Amino acid sequence: MPDNKLKDHRSKLQSELAKTDINFQEIAVLSQQLLEQDQESLRFSIDAKHIHRLGFELVGKQETALSELIKNAYDADATEVIIEFKNYTKPGGQLVIQDDGHGMTADQIRNNWMRISTDDKVTNPVSPGYKRPRAGRKGIGRFAIERLGKELILETCVKGYNEGLRVQFNWDNDFRHGRDLSLIPHKLLKFQKNQHKSGTILYINDLRDRWPEALFDRVWKSVLLLQPPFRISPEKDRPDQEEAIDPGFRVSINGKIGDEVAKEVSIDKNFLDHRLAVITGTVDENGKGEYNVKSEKLDFKDSDEAENEYLLTGPLYFEASYFIYASDVISGISTRQAFKMGDIYGGIRIYRNGFRVLPYGEPRDDWLKLSFDTARRNLLVPANNFNFFGFVEISSQDNIFLEETSSREGLVENEAYEELQDFIRTGLEWAVLRIAAFRKRKQKASQKDFVSELKKPSQSIQEVINEVSVEVKARLGDKTDLQKHSAVQRLENLKQNIIAFEERVEIRESEFVQYETMLRILASLGISISVFSHEVTGALTSFKSSLKDFLSTIELDELGNISLAEINSVSNRLFDLSNYITTLISHSSTRDKTNIALHSVIHSFIRQFDEYLNVRGISFEVDVDPPFLRTHKMHRSEIDSVLFNFMTNSVKAIERAKAELRKIKIVAFKRDNFAVISFQDTGTGIPEDVRDKIFDAFYTTTQFRGDEIAGPGTGLGLKIVRDIAESNGGYVECLEPEQGFNCRFNFAAPIAKEQR
Repeated sequence: MPDNKLKDHRSKLQSELAKTDINFQEIAVLSQQLLEQDQESLRFSIDAKHIHRLGFELVGKQETALSELIKNAYDADATEVIIEFKNYTKPGGQLVIQDDGHGMTADQIRNNWMRISTDDKVTNPVSPGYKRPRAGRKGIGRFAIERLGKELILETCVKGYNEGLRVQFNWDNDFRHGRDLSLIPHKLLKFQKNQHKSGTILYINDLRDRWPEALFDRVWKSVLLLQPPFRISPEKDRPDQEEAIDPGFRVSINGKIGDEVAKEVSIDKNFLDHRLAVITGTVDENGKGEYNVKSEKLDFKDSDEAENEYLLTGPLYFEASYFIYASDVISGISTRQAFKMGDIYGGIRIYRNGFRVLPYGEPRDDWLKLSFDTARRNLLVPANNFNFFGFVEISSQDNIFLEETSSREGLVENEAYEELQDFIRTGLEWAVLRIAAFRKRKQKASQKDFVSELKKPSQSIQEVINEVSVEVKARLGDKTDLQKHSAVQRLENLKQNIIAFEERVEIRESEFVQYETMLRILASLGISISVFSHEVTGALTSFKSSLKDFLSTIELDELGNISLAEINSVSNRLFDLSNYITTLISHSSTRDKTNIALHSVIHSFIRQFDEYLNVRGISFEVDVDPPFLRTHKMHRSEIDSVLFNFMTNSVKAIERAKAELRKIKIVAFKRDNFAVISFQDTGTGIPEDVRDKIFDAFYTTTQFRGDEIAGPGTGLGLKIVRDIAESNGGYVECLEPEQGFNCRFNFAAPIAKEQR
């Protein structure tokens, strides 16, 4: 019977081969049936459904599948990949992936793309154009497509050809159980195209899953971190100087370009400028390891040789930026912002042939046992995964024993992998301990009689969070989502509140130091002015007496054009200013507080500067109602300071405005239980967008002019006014002015008790 079947199959095959229009599918089936008659040999066959099994078992995550397809474009020397999702919020949508790589010929589709586990990327480890190390290795790309959608239309074209190629794959209908994979035909179609065009387009139809917006955050993170975002190591010298220079590789998803998204999520090399130190390590061809640490902030650097030999890893390089989230070591960025970056993007990632190997460096991945030892207080220094932003560079050529798993998520955990772990972990631990020693911080629990500096509250609560996290994991298991655990979440919220408070305190401390410094300068200046005022008063008295004697000895007509009124005016102005300074210092020298009669103080103030304002053509309007209005007990010098700061600001504003109407209006009145001084002028006014800033220390809009009694703008005037108001239980505000005026300030202090 078998002989009859053999003869029958052979006859059919010969008959089919003799036809002019050969049915290749029929020949394939007959050939397969003919081979089955070989009773002396066995051959493997593959069920078509195995494609689906590989797709879901090798590519578990949607973002991993997309990353594999991007890697294929990179291997094809593409400079741009355009990804577009359509109707993606529910299953059944479409995904289009287009690149400008070199494309595929019919033979390349047949012998490489259609062949599972081809050795093409082994025999050709670099791309033909830009000599990029091949990122794909095991033909995962086609399985990734099957994982994403039920149908694929592949269009590809090669530069120099007038025709492109199109192939359609219906994964669910064609690749069913019971069918032999090699007997499923796919029609190769041709279409016209520009001979200068090259690239590949994948139309993935009938998507198996929906793609919610939240998933795109993970997708972008996966895409952006395919290649080291913080890469700083120099490029290796090219063996062939004549080869094309790689222009780079850009990805866009739904119109967003990777560079733009990188800025949105703050993946920026400038962020690393705020690091405390950079840690590097190398293993040479002989297995000798070396570590280096350098901190520009601390002016510290050190190096060390590894004790062990690393003969299995092969030559490699790693680099890590080290962050301690404390205000005393971070400048130019808030500790909260830096910590957030560390929580999202921190960790040590592995890059093989220039592309990332997952899951190393993911938030919950602790492949170096850094979080483990920090939580158990084996290490007392900040050395968690989120304290590092780093990468390890390996390649298929130099590190042959560091091989990826079939799922493309992780390395095979062999002896070479264990050596890699040991080398990186040892280097990081050595570096952070050296930094801790330089900063005089306790490094390990075994250190006795060590007196540490006081910790910030946020650092202490982080230690509590670590301890609680360890206890929670020990009780509920390592897979527990600590971020969702109520106790940990409450502590995290408390820590964030503490960090926010610490940041505000740091800002206030910084402002206070500047404020205190300026006040010391002003205090010293006040002493000098007091001496100056005393000497000026004496000189003016002598001048007045001499002038009187002089005038009594000559006839008036001998003075010619000299104006007595002008001489008296100048001397009176000098007397007024001298008296004002003397009075002000006299009031400041006593600590006694009195109820301030505003009518008397305001009019006295105006008289002191009457000549000064007349020269500038500035008029004063004053109204105090009721006339007997008095403040609660406060220093007279405080009211003088308020009036002086308001007046000098008004003079500067009026001079800048060059207005025809040059006027200052002071009105004092009672509002509720406050005595309010309203100060208005016809100057330039205050823009709405800076009204919240004008009371801040050192904020000023004026420049120094030597002929102004108002003097230079220090940015302290309105700050002092606000401090005086608040210290007396009052307030100061900037309001819309009355018609005819451009600026209005109200200063309020509580009124005297008997007037309430």
